[in-house]
Amino acid sequence: MRTRAERLRLLAEARVYAIAPAAIRAGELADWIPRLHAAGAGIVQLRDRGIPPAQLRDAAAACAAAARACGALLIVNDDPALAAEVGADGVHLGQDDGAIGWARGIVGPEAIVGRTTRGGEVLAAAEAEGADYASVSPLWATPTKPDRAPAGLGAAIAAARTATIPWFALGGLDPQRARRVAAVGATRIAAVREIAEAADPAAAVRALVACLDTDPRVLAVAGSDSGGGAGLQADVKAISAAGGFAMTAVTALTAQSTVGVEAVHPVPADFVARQMRVAIDDLGVDAVKTGMLADAAVIEAVAAEIAALDPTLLVPVVVDPVLRAESGASLLAADALRVLRERLAPLATVLTPNLFEAQALTGAETDDPAELARRLAAAIGTAVVVTGGHGPSSADVLCVEGDLHVIEGPRLDVAHTHGAGCTYASTLATLLGGGLPLPEAAAQAKRTATAAVRAGRSYGAGAGPVDVIRGARG
Repeated sequence: MRTRAERLRLLAEARVYAIAPAAIRAGELADWIPRLHAAGAGIVQLRDRGIPPAQLRDAAAACAAAARACGALLIVNDDPALAAEVGADGVHLGQDDGAIGWARGIVGPEAIVGRTTRGGEVLAAAEAEGADYASVSPLWATPTKPDRAPAGLGAAIAAARTATIPWFALGGLDPQRARRVAAVGATRIAAVREIAEAADPAAAVRALVACLDTDPRVLAVAGSDSGGGAGLQADVKAISAAGGFAMTAVTALTAQSTVGVEAVHPVPADFVARQMRVAIDDLGVDAVKTGMLADAAVIEAVAAEIAALDPTLLVPVVVDPVLRAESGASLLAADALRVLRERLAPLATVLTPNLFEAQALTGAETDDPAELARRLAAAIGTAVVVTGGHGPSSADVLCVEGDLHVIEGPRLDVAHTHGAGCTYASTLATLLGGGLPLPEAAAQAKRTATAAVRAGRSYGAGAGPVDVIRGARG
């Protein structure tokens, strides 16, 4: 019989938790446990309310023996007496299935006890009660819990930041949702139908394990800078440096150097939309960052693709309203500013204008970033960061839900600032895609952009490019 220390070690190592009846689509659960474990299921729970007690007891005994032989943990659902009788590793309790202490008194001090929660206060209560682990579920609607409203992705985001015991994300986790949950910090997944109803349950487990091996997938929608300092080139570097996986949709090609923009070749709006759609449909997305959008048709197309995102995935959208290059060259058609303000900006999680862009978006002449942030946030109905460096202050000012946050940073006496705004916005998008709260993500993005400017290169005859890679190395 395993000791409690051994069971807790196996619990800590478990990444996939398979929940299934005694007979799954592919055969008897007991026969499949070794293959499920080899595929990556560290825990198997027997949950079956549809068979007679004697048959359930025999199935539980067979599953417990199979789990002991292969190194998996076997958990019995709801019934601590049955778990104790067959020598299972523990019992799982629903929210209304009795106290943790009551169950532990039956299964014994060496066993582990888990609890179903919806996250938040219920998860905190399970921790305080002494649960060894918990589920946070259902994150999405599922036929196995038809009477329970989904807790939503926000419950997983909160659990990733606050939970003190192992927890498993559960409920409606298709591959895209599973990867989104992993991107915001979940390190363990539980599944019922995805495994029990699979023709090859071991392959289903391997697919879930693969979903956990993910970084925030960030789609940058912007123009290409042939000089490599700004635009998509800066976006890809910043997303990668922040720990994300970069995808791109090119909105325009520019013949650009540190001195200026010699020519712009816009990409047709329908092709911009197609780039976004195929990337999102295949790879999924955890954050979107927009930069140079060139003209009104492209802005309309980008806004339509963002509006079509699944709202339950809570994909953050960072809109960097690029109006001109560092050299002063215009990068947005004159008639497009209104479309950006009316169609795209309201879809944003946060806007990241610099001082001049904030003035253009509000029509105000003030150089007070706090006043500009307030006005723009109120007009658009979204959070706004007015980035520092172009006015009297080097601080960024974040306005979110009416509250102002001043994010201090040094003013650097350097000429290599080309790409600083792109670096900031792409870093911010990556951090938000990973579940970081906006104020914390904005402060970290500020530090990253400052380090990139400090480490910038004195290449070219104009404003040299920032270097986020060298900046990250210190």
